[in-house]
Amino acid sequence: MNATQMISKGLLGEPALLLGLIAFVGLLLQKQPFQRLIHGTIKTMLGYTLLQIGANAAGSSLSNLSAVIQKGFQIIGIIPHNETITALAQINYGEEIALIMLVGMIVHLMIARFTRIKYIFLTGHHMLFMASLLAGVLVSMSMPMWQVMVAGGIVLAFSMSLAPLITQPYIRRVTGNDDFAMGHFNSVGYVLSGFVASWFKKGPEPPESKGLQKLRSFFQDHMVVITVFTFVLFLFSGLFISPGGTREMFSGRHILVVSLIQATWFAGGCYVILAGVRMLLSEIVPAFKGIADQIVPGAIPALDCPVLFKFSPFAAMIGFLLSFTGGLAAMVVLLQVQYTVIIPGVIPHFFSGGAAGVIAYKIGGRKGLIVSSLIHGFAITLLPTVLIPLLSNLGYLRATFADSDFSVIGVLVHELFSWFK
Repeated sequence: MNATQMISKGLLGEPALLLGLIAFVGLLLQKQPFQRLIHGTIKTMLGYTLLQIGANAAGSSLSNLSAVIQKGFQIIGIIPHNETITALAQINYGEEIALIMLVGMIVHLMIARFTRIKYIFLTGHHMLFMASLLAGVLVSMSMPMWQVMVAGGIVLAFSMSLAPLITQPYIRRVTGNDDFAMGHFNSVGYVLSGFVASWFKKGPEPPESKGLQKLRSFFQDHMVVITVFTFVLFLFSGLFISPGGTREMFSGRHILVVSLIQATWFAGGCYVILAGVRMLLSEIVPAFKGIADQIVPGAIPALDCPVLFKFSPFAAMIGFLLSFTGGLAAMVVLLQVQYTVIIPGVIPHFFSGGAAGVIAYKIGGRKGLIVSSLIHGFAITLLPTVLIPLLSNLGYLRATFADSDFSVIGVLVHELFSWFK
């Protein structure tokens, strides 16, 4: 087991344990009774575990949808996927990644303790993704190990502090308070979504026609909406595959059956995500106050993006679909200019596009949701094209990072440190 694995497979690699420990310490500092200590710690861990279970179920369905789209439309290109490229980076740069994470966490806590930027980034896997990107970019510039460690750690620390800072004005408008911040490296995408949505004024909803009222009553439950939309998406994409191709991919099942099963899996995953988020927030936010009061006064926990879904599940679903549509438009543009084709990844568009959709809807209403989600999807699909040349120097020919911050920070770091070569 190398140094990266020791860190990533420890507390940082198990966010449920990390968050449970934080809840325990926070409640302990508040001198809560023993029963409350155990109750809060376990429910925090359970909440995050439910979120992971739901994300895995939804992600599995989305991976199958990606495969259906690729096979149906015969498109060959690069699908941004954080986990894949991070795994590749760890094979060659495990030690550098571990040292960058270590320095980054120390500097990040110092920033929270001694400056007015009081956000504590708690999304461990995104910390690992960013450290992997920084290691890859800095090593490709032939920097010695100690410079990679120091420079990468400082950039990681500031990224973890500044990402929640720039998104917080929009998160506050969604949640109505500063109980938590966004700890997810798609902050550029969220700011873009909120900025575009602010062009539209959220006024009173127009009166509904009788036909629309009947339709609305059918779709009153957002889980029904998610299931129906996903079913239609699967079925439509599957129609472009031969019957034999579908049976080969799904163990002989007909596309109709596959679409129904995958749609219910996806909706079930979303339901579990929302249940986990509600449980997690109800425990971690009050518990974190104990740490904030004693160790980092005024600190705000920065959490993963699905925490926004509960504020408008319907907007999250529509945001995902429109963001993905914007991504398809960007792919068509890339095909027309014969540039490297980025195939919009369904998973990043679901999580990042969903959270961006909630922000857009809460700020700009329906019009804001539609316009900003399309632009968001277009932007996060195009952005990886500027990062690919940097990663191709390392041999990562068909892999890249998905969310917007990785592209922006990767290019900025490369340009900045090129001056010192």
